[in-house]
Amino acid sequence: MTVPSTSPAQQLHSLADIKQYFAQNETPYFFVSTSNFNVMGMHEWVRGWQNINLLDCFDGGHPKVLVIPDDHSQVFASIEDINAYLLGRGDAKDGKAVFLFFDPAIEAMCKTLNLEVVLPSHAKVREIDSKIVTTEIGNQAGVPSVPNVMAKVGSYAELLVLASKAGLGTRFVVQTAYGDSGKTTFFIANQADYEKVAAQIEAEEMVKVMRWINCTGTAIEACATRWGTFVGPLLTELIGIPALTPYAGGWCGNELYDAAFSPATRAEVQRSTEAMGKALYQRGYRGYFELDYLIDQDSGDVYLGELNARITGISAMTNLSDFSAQTVPLFLFHLLEYDRAVDLDLDVNAFNQSMLKAGAKGVSAQIILKQTEEMLQVVTEAPVSGVYAMNDAGKLDLKHAGYDRRAALAPNEAYILRIMAQGEYAYQGGDLAIMFVNAVIRTSAGQLSAEGQRWTDALKHCFGFRHLTQEERALVEQTHNPAHMKSERVA
Repeated sequence: MTVPSTSPAQQLHSLADIKQYFAQNETPYFFVSTSNFNVMGMHEWVRGWQNINLLDCFDGGHPKVLVIPDDHSQVFASIEDINAYLLGRGDAKDGKAVFLFFDPAIEAMCKTLNLEVVLPSHAKVREIDSKIVTTEIGNQAGVPSVPNVMAKVGSYAELLVLASKAGLGTRFVVQTAYGDSGKTTFFIANQADYEKVAAQIEAEEMVKVMRWINCTGTAIEACATRWGTFVGPLLTELIGIPALTPYAGGWCGNELYDAAFSPATRAEVQRSTEAMGKALYQRGYRGYFELDYLIDQDSGDVYLGELNARITGISAMTNLSDFSAQTVPLFLFHLLEYDRAVDLDLDVNAFNQSMLKAGAKGVSAQIILKQTEEMLQVVTEAPVSGVYAMNDAGKLDLKHAGYDRRAALAPNEAYILRIMAQGEYAYQGGDLAIMFVNAVIRTSAGQLSAEGQRWTDALKHCFGFRHLTQEERALVEQTHNPAHMKSERVA
C-alpha cells in the first residue's frame, strides 16, 4: 500500500492551487470499470489518470482507456466480477484505484497489487447503501423522507394493515434495502400489482413502504470531506420512460439547467445535502455520494429519496458541467479527501454558494437508452462514440468520432457514448448508449418533451437489430446467459 507521507501537508488555498496540484500529480490513478462513463474527462484534470475498461466504447481512440477484451473464460454476474477480471489482466499496480462497484475480494486483490482503494471500505459502503439505513440517517440529520414504515411484509393483507396504521393511504411504493435503476422499487395500487412482485418483497427481512405521492425526482452529488461537504448542482431525473427503459422505476436521464427549480428549492436541497454529508462523515463515510430527492407536486414538500454511496450515473453530468469546466470537478475534492499529503484551506460555504448561483448555468441533459424489447436480439448497427448533429429529417449525422463530450455544445449537437457494439447480444435492460444533448428534454410532469422525444427517436434510429438464428440460440443456451455478461454496464 502507499505509505503516508511524513512531510508537512502541502497547503492548497484556491481552486487554481487544486488544478495545479493535480496537473503535477505523480501518483498513478486507475479507474477500473466496464466503461469510463462515470468519470468521463477526468484524465484531462488528473495527470496519470488511466481507465481500465472492458468495453471498447471508442474503437481504440481514447489515449487513456486500456481495453481488456472479454475472453469468455467466465460468465460475469456483476460489475464486481468484471472488475476482478480487469484487475487480473490489466496493468494497475503501485498507485490508487477507483471503482464504481467493488467487494472484499477486489480489496484483497488491490493489496497484492500495492493499490490504495481511494473509497470507503466495502463494508462501510454496503452499510450506508441500504435504503433502510439511508432513511435512518436522514431522520437523524433532520432530512425527512416520504411518510413511510419499515417492516417485514409477508402478504398483501399485512401490507394493508401496516400502511393503514402508518396513515399511508391505499397506494404504496415499496423498496427493498438494496437495488438500483428501479429494479427493486415497486408501485402497488392493488393486489394484482402486489402479486407480480410478492416473491421479491416477501423474501426481504425488511422493506420500506412509502406513501405513493405525485412527485418529480431530482438528483444531486456531494463530497463529504474533513473540510466540510462540497455540494454539486441539482439535476432533474427521468424515471420509468417506456421508450428508454423497461423498468417502471428505472432511471433513464437527467437535465441540468437553472430554471428547472426555484432558488428556494435549490437552497433547501443544498442545506439538506450538507446535513447528510455531515451525518455520513460522522458515521465514518468519506468522499463522494449522491442523493435523490422527491418533490411533492401537490404540496411542494421536498423529501429524501435514496442515497448512492459511490460515483453514480450523474457523475459525468456533474463533473462535465459548465461550472466545473470553469472551476474544478466536484470529484477532485474526493481525491483530495483521500490524499493526506495535502491540506485544503478553502471556504466550503463560499464554494457551495457559488454553486447555487452558477452551478446550473447553461442547458445540458443526458439520455440513457436501454434495450426495451423482451426478446434477445443481435445488434446489427450501432453508432460510433463521438459528436453528432441533428439534420432537418430528425436523423443524426456524425461530425467526428471522439471522446470529448464538451466538443458537442451547440443546440443541434449531441455527444453519443456507445455502450453496446455491433455483433453483441441486446438483452432486455441492457444499456445501448448514453447521449448528451444541450436541450430541455422533459416536461414538468416528468415525461419526455417533444424535444426529448425527437432526440430519443434519433438515437434509437442509430441502432439496428436482428433475431437470433437457431444455431445462435442453441449456443447461448449451452454456454451462458448473455444478460449476465455485462448486466450492469452503467449506473
